[in-house]
Amino acid sequence: MTEGHEFKAYLPGGASAAYCRPLWPTSRSIRNLGAARLLRRLARVVILSDKDDIKAVALNLMKFFEDESCGQCTPCRAGTEKAAKLMATGPWDVSLLTELSAAMRDASICGLGQAAPNPLLCVLKYFPRTHETAGQLVNHG
Repeated sequence: MTEGHEFKAYLPGGASAAYCRPLWPTSRSIRNLGAARLLRRLARVVILSDKDDIKAVALNLMKFFEDESCGQCTPCRAGTEKAAKLMATGPWDVSLLTELSAAMRDASICGLGQAAPNPLLCVLKYFPRTHETAGQLVNHG
């Protein structure tokens, strides 16, 4: 890590992967040594620090999926577009984004639409304080 930055998360293997928040590299437990071996086998790993805006990263990845969608099926084509718009404007509506993610996963024809919500859902699951402190989270549930 760059001086003054602390390890926050990593994306193993690419854009559709879920964010991982292992104790490694600060802990050398047996469980986390397995994570270290996994990282060595991956062709690409994106490391995020505490200075990275995790919501901006998730939005960037959703825009990537929106751009890469072939447009053949509505859940992927319209879902990625709608998710990117919802993520880019105003507070995140957790219940709406979660419902949209489920529809994309369940109804998309290919893996792109099924995997596109992964970064968004990981932010909601693993980084809820990001939203609370920024006042950017709306949860109707």
